[in-house]
Amino acid sequence: MSGLCGVSLEHPIMNAAGTCKTAEDVETFARSAVSMIVVGSITREPRSGNSGNVYWPGRVYSLNALGLPNRGLDYYAAHLPGMVRRAHRAGKPLTVSVAGFGVDEYREISAVVARTGVDLIELNLACPNIWDGGTQKRIACFDPGHTATICTAVGDTLVAQAGADPARRVPYGVKISPFSDPSALVELATVIDEVAARPGGPRFVTAVNTFPNAFAVDDAHRPVVDVELAGMSGPALKPVGLGQVRQLRRLLPESVDIIGVGGVTGGRDVADYLLAGATAVQAATAFWNRAEDPAVFGAILSDWIDHTDPAVP
Repeated sequence: MSGLCGVSLEHPIMNAAGTCKTAEDVETFARSAVSMIVVGSITREPRSGNSGNVYWPGRVYSLNALGLPNRGLDYYAAHLPGMVRRAHRAGKPLTVSVAGFGVDEYREISAVVARTGVDLIELNLACPNIWDGGTQKRIACFDPGHTATICTAVGDTLVAQAGADPARRVPYGVKISPFSDPSALVELATVIDEVAARPGGPRFVTAVNTFPNAFAVDDAHRPVVDVELAGMSGPALKPVGLGQVRQLRRLLPESVDIIGVGGVTGGRDVADYLLAGATAVQAATAFWNRAEDPAVFGAILSDWIDHTDPAVP
């Protein structure tokens, strides 16, 4: 039995945001081997996401430009309590990934979500696939000041909402993009450290989201994803994810947990992320590349147990 931000986990393997969006999805994941169900990312307004082909399953990497498809805050306000109950009946905590298009949206969505009984909130500050009028929106985590403002607003709201009982406060964390500039990662970690030291500060960092703006063509030289630029994930991202986790573990206090993401397809990947300093891991590409079969999480778990069992050669 392990734990994340004080929430008990049967083991460290979770689904990543983007794989579970509806009450029906939660029902499916409740029967899977994941230790915690991650729902979202969700936005204030419903989103259909990007049109056309938005996913390409490569052999050593995949590309996706989903564009945050989800049913919007009103749907989740109505259905999340039931999703939480279903997850808890299966012995699984539930996290909701939140994506806003401004500080007020992150604050509003988090406040609504916190009232539904969820166990954790993950602020998605890293989605690279959002377009508006032909212009790609900036990735929030690359602006440390903006990250601090979002975290402060969300943290203050959750503290006020919990009132005099800190035990009622829903812990939250942030999901970030890969940073190729080590100085920029230090700057972001410094901001997270400073905000985490305050009441209602972030309790975990999810590292990492997809590598932004990758591009590939098929044999006919056509883009494999219709919006052309997409986030890269899968096994090729694993060394990057491991490096980010390793650096963050050295930069952040032990009170801030780290969730490793990127290329988790088997037990060795889980073991490597834990060795690098992660408390838990998430996987998405393995799920999508197996025709969205949640049994893949059971396969990863069994393989991880084999890697950690000294009786298995």
